[in-house]
Amino acid sequence: MTTYRIVETGTHLNGLELDLHLLFGTWTVRDRDGETWYVRTREGDELTVTPVPD
Repeated sequence: MTTYRIVETGTHLNGLELDLHLLFGTWTVRDRDGETWYVRTREGDELTVTPVPD
């Protein structure tokens, strides 16, 4: 399973956690560039989520 990192905070999350944030509307996708996700939180913060290399 792919591990991701939130660039702004350094927090790691797995693919399931990313899917759950998107599924339940905690985050909305602003843009996606390859494996990098640009999301907006309910609070309006913008985050960059990138995969962590193996």
